[in-house]
Amino acid sequence: MNYLLLFTVTPVQDFIIQSRKLKDLFGSSDILSCMSEIGMKICKKEGGEFIFPILQEKKEVSYPNRFLIEFKNKSIDEIKSIAKNIEENLLKFLKGLNDLNHFKIKEHLENYFTFYWAISEIENDYKNSFDKVEKLLADAKNTRFFHQLGNGEGEKGRKCSICGERNVVIYNGNLKFPKEQYKNDDPKKNKIAQKNEGLCGVCYAKRRYGDLKKGKFDSTADIALMHVFKKVERKEFKLLNKNSQLFFRENLTEKYLKEQGLLGDKKLEDFLKEWEKFNKLLKENNLKQTSYYAVIMFDGDSMGEWLSGKNLENGDIKEFHKFMSERLSFYSSEAKGIVEFPKGEAVYAGGDDFLGFVNLNYLFEVLKDLREKWDEIVNKPLQENFELKKDFTFSAGVVVAHYKTPLAFVLGKVREAEKTAKEFNERRKNAITFMVLKRSGEIRKASIGFEKLNDLIEVQNKLNNYSDSFIGKLEKEFSLMNEVDWYMIKIELKRLLHKSGILDDEIIGKLDNLFENFNNFSHLLNFIKFLNREVQ
Repeated sequence: MNYLLLFTVTPVQDFIIQSRKLKDLFGSSDILSCMSEIGMKICKKEGGEFIFPILQEKKEVSYPNRFLIEFKNKSIDEIKSIAKNIEENLLKFLKGLNDLNHFKIKEHLENYFTFYWAISEIENDYKNSFDKVEKLLADAKNTRFFHQLGNGEGEKGRKCSICGERNVVIYNGNLKFPKEQYKNDDPKKNKIAQKNEGLCGVCYAKRRYGDLKKGKFDSTADIALMHVFKKVERKEFKLLNKNSQLFFRENLTEKYLKEQGLLGDKKLEDFLKEWEKFNKLLKENNLKQTSYYAVIMFDGDSMGEWLSGKNLENGDIKEFHKFMSERLSFYSSEAKGIVEFPKGEAVYAGGDDFLGFVNLNYLFEVLKDLREKWDEIVNKPLQENFELKKDFTFSAGVVVAHYKTPLAFVLGKVREAEKTAKEFNERRKNAITFMVLKRSGEIRKASIGFEKLNDLIEVQNKLNNYSDSFIGKLEKEFSLMNEVDWYMIKIELKRLLHKSGILDDEIIGKLDNLFENFNNFSHLLNFIKFLNREVQ
């Protein structure tokens, strides 16, 4: 008999978002991808045929947290045995993350992840079998398995500094614990934790795995300064290079250096002298330092419709699944290549899902390249090989944040921005939502359709040469009005632009294309204004 096996590892979102440092984020992403790869390799060894994703030979490939495999000429018991073998090997992998052989880390890891799987027989209709296995897995996930930590009594004591859910196992600094926690959890000092930070077993494993397999950059300050490090060799500044945040003058205080344990036998004056040398090089190279960076998150629009075959006019849905999976796998590799130094670094690129950090100077360039490659590698080949009802698109959330803004908060906001993009303009999707998290606490959010990205870029480039004072005046004049139409704004906009010395009617046309409603339009103009003040 022939069967479909659908396997998934959970949770995903909380595991990724509960990150304090970039290495935590890289670690969580790599752990999930590695678990899927382990399961897929077992299926390959057992003669499975990959439907999605495609197992690749390349190293450092990201895989989603679920995979669909077809097995031919096997019994239902053999498929169940394969699924259980995957579970056993994933538990072995988690055990290997406990390099300290600490009983509490083992308990936290083994009770954090849940493996769900479903099997459906393929008779004469692949589509019916696929629909059935999807429904079976959804039903299985409605059953939540729960194991109470602490011998069934729950955990009492100091909680993890990152997730706040489980007790501290690894810590650094002078943290205090209840006597009972010393006895029950045996927390250990370890320099992998920051000073006065405590980590549970799960967050420790993410941090350690991030140390082993993370990208080249330790913090969001690295991302914000990539355009600088492209021209200025950071290794020349041995003291500042100990911590990327030291390249920002605001952090060069005796208090900060002591807190980070960076002083050693040096004095504050030594750090300041090196920073003056760095600042001189910035001026000589006409480099503008910014404290902000961007995060991009996107995934394919209406993936449920595409997988169900709803958008397929004619053709074999199994072949469609395999072809789409192949194209998405190719795109993943290309996407990672787009976001490399000095433009940024991709955390995760697995099929239709993407998460990456981008230097602000390259934000629009990266967005354009990601979208153009998507059309070239995914959408157009699908259109050429199958009769489809519409284009295959994706929607993106883009958050611009200060390097000191807590990473977990930024990641939560970029997920929110992606959701807003998918709901933009009556859920038409194929959109981008930009969100700026200013250091002052002010948040601006604006959305556009992806087809208008070039208009936005042209407006930004043109306004970079002129005064942007008209933006504040326009907002002040119209923000209190209940209803504002484009005709009213257009007349006033022309007057204010001419008053600012902007006699370029082409800008009016581009702004016309960007107008959806005044609130969104106002935030969009302020986003452009912010970018032009921060980038080169």
